[in-house]
Amino acid sequence: MKRHILATLGMVFSAFSFVACMAGEAPQDVDRETGEELVSEAEQAIKNGTPATPGEAMIVRVSRDGRTCTGTLLSSSRVLTAAHCLTSNTLGDYTVTYSGTARSVSQILRHPSASSGVDVGILVLSTPYPFGALTEYPQVNVADTDGLIGREVTCYGYGAEDVGGTCTTDADCATGFYCHTERDRCFKRTTTLRKGDFTIISDPDNDDIWFRLDVPNASGQIPLPGDSGGPCILDNPDWGTQHLVGVTSAGDHANVSRYASREAFASWVLAND
Repeated sequence: MKRHILATLGMVFSAFSFVACMAGEAPQDVDRETGEELVSEAEQAIKNGTPATPGEAMIVRVSRDGRTCTGTLLSSSRVLTAAHCLTSNTLGDYTVTYSGTARSVSQILRHPSASSGVDVGILVLSTPYPFGALTEYPQVNVADTDGLIGREVTCYGYGAEDVGGTCTTDADCATGFYCHTERDRCFKRTTTLRKGDFTIISDPDNDDIWFRLDVPNASGQIPLPGDSGGPCILDNPDWGTQHLVGVTSAGDHANVSRYASREAFASWVLAND
């Protein structure tokens, strides 16, 4: 199995990719600036996001009990996603799908500080995908979050396509939307991978663990339920490489989108390569 995750490269540009993630009962946080409760990105997708192809950043759909999260292939058999998507310890509950080809899971790894905010985990596939030796996977590098502030990244997700009004039942929602009773909002389901371009900004609560995106962007895009676990990818045109710099973790679906930063999880990911 070829591994393309690189260790520390000093002053290297990083790349993030944002993707959708699946359900989970992660502890909810409160935005210290607005006082608003941050909710898990479970069952979200990038609002009005541009359709994307999985091969752009090796994106997979992670399914459990009919719910969806997003993940990123770091090798032919390892998927990085959000820890709050991995609420079950039963291997048979999970299915990982890349470009229509499904795989079962043989191992579940959660970051040792997942309960403290480092919201990432790894799924090991029972059978590797038959990718060629030259397949390029997004790289994960050990580097500070400070170097990402102000950088533009592309984020991916398999979550909801759009958000409607408030609701208590599906009958309150327009045609094509469903009521997410935990959020009391209407969402439009989709199975299409979507992406959006965003600017990284600092997280005021803990910039060693998280960063945020400047949302909504100029196109009105913002991650929605189902994008959890999806990556933000930074392209390095000088090296011709893609760098995974963050994993979708939480947000308020309006003006806050929080991501676990590579600074907090890269060493653990490299140790579990």
